Amino acid sequence: MPMPILVSVALLSCSGHPTPFGGPARPQSTDFADPGLATTGASPALQLWKTKGRYQLPATTLPTGFEIQDRFPIEIEAAPSKERKATNVFRGRSPFPESLEEEARMAAPPGMRLYANGEELKYSNALGGRSWRINGKRLLIGWPGVEAPVVEVAYPAARVMLEGRSFSAEEDDPFEWSKSEVTLNDRTRTGMTLPAPGSAQWDVTLPTGARFETWLAVAPLPLAMLRSDGAVVTLAVLEGGTRTEVARQEIPGRADTFVRFSSSLQNWAGKAVTLELRSEGLGTTDFDHVFLGSPTVWGDPTAEVRHVIVVGLDTTRPDHFSFYGYDRSTTPQLDEVARTSVVFDQAWTPAPRTRPSFRSAFTGRRPLDAVGARNLAEVFSDHGFATAGIVANIHLQPRFDFNDGMDDWWYDGQSEAGSQVDRALDWLAAHQDRDTYLFLHIMDPHLLYKPPAADRDLFVTDPDPDLPEIFNRWEVHSWLRHKQMTEQRRQNIIGLYDGELRSTSRELGRLFEQLDHMPGHNLVVVHNDHGEELFDHGSFEHNHTVYDEVTRGLLWFRSGGGQTAGRRIEAPATLADIGPTLFDFAGFPDAPPTDGRSLKGLLLGTEAPEATADRPIPIGHLRYGKERWAVVWKGLKYTLHTASGDEELYDLKADPGETKNLATSTPRAPFRKVLAESHGMRVGRGWRVSINLEPGGPPLVLALPSAAVAAGIVDPEALVDTPANEEWGERPERTLADVGSLTFSEDHLTVTLTPGAKPDRSMLYVLFDEDVDPGPVLATLGGQPLATATVRGRVSWHEGKQSFQIELGTVVVPPMDEATRMRQLHLKDAEGAGMDAAELCQLGYIECDTPAAEAGDHPD
Repeated sequence: MPMPILVSVALLSCSGHPTPFGGPARPQSTDFADPGLATTGASPALQLWKTKGRYQLPATTLPTGFEIQDRFPIEIEAAPSKERKATNVFRGRSPFPESLEEEARMAAPPGMRLYANGEELKYSNALGGRSWRINGKRLLIGWPGVEAPVVEVAYPAARVMLEGRSFSAEEDDPFEWSKSEVTLNDRTRTGMTLPAPGSAQWDVTLPTGARFETWLAVAPLPLAMLRSDGAVVTLAVLEGGTRTEVARQEIPGRADTFVRFSSSLQNWAGKAVTLELRSEGLGTTDFDHVFLGSPTVWGDPTAEVRHVIVVGLDTTRPDHFSFYGYDRSTTPQLDEVARTSVVFDQAWTPAPRTRPSFRSAFTGRRPLDAVGARNLAEVFSDHGFATAGIVANIHLQPRFDFNDGMDDWWYDGQSEAGSQVDRALDWLAAHQDRDTYLFLHIMDPHLLYKPPAADRDLFVTDPDPDLPEIFNRWEVHSWLRHKQMTEQRRQNIIGLYDGELRSTSRELGRLFEQLDHMPGHNLVVVHNDHGEELFDHGSFEHNHTVYDEVTRGLLWFRSGGGQTAGRRIEAPATLADIGPTLFDFAGFPDAPPTDGRSLKGLLLGTEAPEATADRPIPIGHLRYGKERWAVVWKGLKYTLHTASGDEELYDLKADPGETKNLATSTPRAPFRKVLAESHGMRVGRGWRVSINLEPGGPPLVLALPSAAVAAGIVDPEALVDTPANEEWGERPERTLADVGSLTFSEDHLTVTLTPGAKPDRSMLYVLFDEDVDPGPVLATLGGQPLATATVRGRVSWHEGKQSFQIELGTVVVPPMDEATRMRQLHLKDAEGAGMDAAELCQLGYIECDTPAAEAGDHPD
């Protein structure tokens, strides 16, 4: 059993410390070592917040006579703080906590809306036009003229949160009601609430070396003017009719950090006792909604414990690693890690962007099916593992559910690799006698390309004197559009990116140097979420294409403390394989379903790589650029564009730069079939029907020459270069409902579109089993036959501003998008919380039928 190590619990101060893991390096091995995750010497963890107990809970912590509101008038300063030609900026004091600003960096908090003189304003960080945003203790409002408007903010989430502070013994299950999570500053913890005065008791048998730990806070309130005067939590042991108070901890009424509360229970080791946690108010109990983060009891390990560490590298191109043959020494430390790991050379990410790729890596599911699926951390937590995530990308905030199953989730959007590594090592050292699951995210290779001074000019051989010290993607795209991207500037930017890789490699080398001395059954996984387009196909950054520079995956598995010879495997792999592989090694009998496959056999050498050489790997889920879907299969990459039906096919071995499109010279039917199967969607030959009709006009009816398989409206967001960021609250210019409603006859021979409010510049699809000539189609509008023309196989009709065109080609019917899935998931959660239709509408979980329903008494 390893000797215990004293570590600091002040995790906010963690830099420049020596290795926390002593001891000699592991003995030399010649191949990947089975990490032994199926067995553990860890003491069983008694996770109290997951265990039903006996509860005494107050009916409410709200003051007597307190009136819950969800609309708040904002007092505006008479003069604008900034004067512009068309729009002035006014300031008003925000009724909400300053912590809300971080959540509102990209969009308003869910459901929050601001009205000026009765008009709803859009949320915009740039404050362009009539708009608003949160700025610390202030609300900034862009408004024309110099006269301050009358401003009101609607925030139904405030009412929902405050109403949730009441408990009904007749209607609520106290065990389920108490489950909760709390965010303070940059930390989110999961656990339970114990409103004051309240108590919970559990009958347990305490292990040898028993100790108790939790993290305390008074749950924050949605309004700045509300506050608790603090509370106290006590831990007691009840045995044989005697109650012994073991420890007590006061907690402030408002704080931006959690308070650690721990105690030894060794005096009762081996005994069957009752543990009691009790909350009391320090003064009044008003708003004393006490939170306990993952309260757990565990004991001394009897043998080596298990550690699973997953390192996710943001925006990382494998082909810019010297390990993969790059001509610069960008990653010397990581090269050594790779040489002692099993490296999957033929790996791809499921998307060229952060959120879908990490969703897949976190669940083992395809990105869209990952919405609402169980995270790996949930599974490991249910098996007694202590779990934590340390992340630095805004898309990994708790609002997207990446923290599900994590005892501790540390999101710091400004953190660099050195701080991230320090935090990870501190957390592992503090939990080294427990089974642990840790996700560590490194953001550094992502824009803004600001490597440390030692690395900034390392690969910049001819600096561009006019390149700004800090630049963003839209500036680079502007330089490209206006032909201001000189070769000197291009190489300067690439050199800065390579400098970020160099500094990332150095910090991760320090991480692995210490992990190699960490005792236990250990498995480390390293992967990226996507790469970076550095002008390879004429563009920059990521999210725009599915070429290999943004979708080639980095996937390494490492066991044995770096004492293995390492191996490279050519079998196709993807991030969805991480989950099933970890579950397989751990031997979990209750592992959830996954879309990936276990790589355990390949890692241990019991499965031949050739056995899965023909495995298809799906890719898609762009953020910018018109929608497209791809699949890598048998060494070729096939891409299908939703809007145009264009097809691309590249031989990745003969043409790694993806410059020679083989689609016109290669049979594509097998690739279409594999694309459909790998993504779980329909793909085939059919019609794309481009339409421009009058809003609310008569129905368009297409009588088909033969029965179709499916028909529908193409999501308008798939047809534009920059879709709305719906997941952050941005509303699309047009929705499926705006295009209209479509009916498909039972005999599959008639398609009818009833136009909606915006049926122009839209598209329908009709999918057949085989090529069907659109020439014989019969079309009517409002019952009147239309005189169509056929030119080069395209059927068209045009009259005034109305038109349609039918084109035969390859059609894709994509699955339900992420935003819709998230709305449905949140709708289910919201309905479970008892929200009514008006609340669900204002929170964005359901479509609002009328402007009045959407904005209360305010018009749109």
